[in-house]
Amino acid sequence: MTSPASRIAFVLLAAMPISAMASLGTVATNFGLTPTDTASAQALSMFSNQPSAVYYNPAYLARDRKGAMTAGFVFTEQELTAKGWESPDKIILDGDVIEKDSNYNVILGFKTDLSTMLKGDRAMVLGFMLGAERSGYNLLSFSSTSQALPQSLRYGQQSLFLSVGAGINVIPGIDIGAASRITLAASANLGAQADLNGTTRYESLEVSAKPSIQPILSANINWGQLVCPEDKYCVLNGLETAVGYRYESSYSAIVDAQAVATNAVGLPLLLNTIDAYQPETFSAGIQYNFYKIRLAASGEYQMWSGLNDAFKSDTIKDQGNLQFKDVFVPRAGFELRMNDVFSFTGGVSYEQSPLESTTSLDVNYVDNDRLVFGLGFSYLIEQAMFLSQPVRLDFGYQYHILKDRDFLLATTQGADNQTSGGGNGGKNGCPENPISGKEDKVLCEGVTSGGNVHVLNASINLTF
Repeated sequence: MTSPASRIAFVLLAAMPISAMASLGTVATNFGLTPTDTASAQALSMFSNQPSAVYYNPAYLARDRKGAMTAGFVFTEQELTAKGWESPDKIILDGDVIEKDSNYNVILGFKTDLSTMLKGDRAMVLGFMLGAERSGYNLLSFSSTSQALPQSLRYGQQSLFLSVGAGINVIPGIDIGAASRITLAASANLGAQADLNGTTRYESLEVSAKPSIQPILSANINWGQLVCPEDKYCVLNGLETAVGYRYESSYSAIVDAQAVATNAVGLPLLLNTIDAYQPETFSAGIQYNFYKIRLAASGEYQMWSGLNDAFKSDTIKDQGNLQFKDVFVPRAGFELRMNDVFSFTGGVSYEQSPLESTTSLDVNYVDNDRLVFGLGFSYLIEQAMFLSQPVRLDFGYQYHILKDRDFLLATTQGADNQTSGGGNGGKNGCPENPISGKEDKVLCEGVTSGGNVHVLNASINLTF
């Protein structure tokens, strides 16, 4: 007989949008929003005059007053592996691939000149970027799970992206910008009365979502324009620097359920969990643009340690005792202009994993250091049918190499029905109780995680 508690739990889960794939990353940080971002491994993102600047460096919007509309898609295909060490428990039963899937996001961008609102000849440009996973099919999908099998920390579903902001010229050579990243905080309240047969009545369900708006700030300096604006042979011409700041943001959900069984004690249920998470980030970059080539280097300091406290209050993943560390991500890239209509872009970055824990009971996150390579090209169509302005086609490819890393999977699911293998099967032995303070019988297995990711990004950019 199904208990009232299990019936109500089923209703509660069915009321929320759930997807099988989830991650703590997003398109903007994992891959890049536009082909230029993707192809340069985001090294050129702080110096892009496309609408994507609203996320990476909104101050740079003021560097180009032309209006623009961008439409494109980001296609990703990942194969993530976890090879077992032949330990006795054998949590992984069928092969080594833990995730082999593809996904795509539709990206829309827009920017327009608002300079006429200001006195004098200063630039002010508004930018907007929107991304929807699978054309909005899973627009509000959400997933937060604990499981015995390994799950990827930063790859998977990228459901929704939204950012809006503006850049303004302060004095010749200095621009500042501000934008916001908008995420959703969902909440659900469920009440019901149930009898011992599992039949419910007097049900009530309220689901709501409110936006969470987090700031993005940046500044940009064009040293040639600032120091020697009248000298076209100045060595500082083409030299630009930029700094940026993004506050942490996340997609979260709170579920509060109250179930009352006839002639029994009420069953309260409170869930508080997060899905996608973006750490507080400080970024800085430098670019030198000369003749037919521009070179850029940038770095990001990502404060993933802020996730430590967030997971302590996460009622789904708190038992994993997960620990995160701050990381620095270096990037380098180039753009080579072959002629007035054709150019190549390339870049590389090294991204250290922020996940310190190599064991997380019943959560089993895996994450790897990754080496990212990018390559792409742009083609400018000067006379495009009936349009009075040029049209630009951009294409970018990115490849992620996930460096092998050892983890110890640990789960209490099904442990009571098996004899835990103990200490001889793993590479370094498989202890009975890998998480201190837990008295449940634990199955565990050592694995080496790795894999690779392919990314294709294509867009069309219209100016006006």
